[in-house]
Amino acid sequence: MEDSNCCPNFNVCKLVDTSGFTGDEGQRKQYIQSYCRANELKWNSCKRLITKYELHFCPDFVLPDTPLSVDEIMDKFDVGDINN
Repeated sequence: MEDSNCCPNFNVCKLVDTSGFTGDEGQRKQYIQSYCRANELKWNSCKRLITKYELHFCPDFVLPDTPLSVDEIMDKFDVGDINN
């Protein structure tokens, strides 16, 4: 059953599903509270959700507040430059 108070991507998002995804469990929990379990306005500003909608997947290096555009994310993914 889908929780109407959670992002529509909540049940399949690696950020939510994978402990240690951000390397800092406190940061991961903050993202979940501030984006995933917040409200539709916050979900729609989440770069992970935006990227998934546009590309039909989201690379693991993308966080909710990633400042890159989807095109920049795709370029970075294509060249394998996930650390910079």
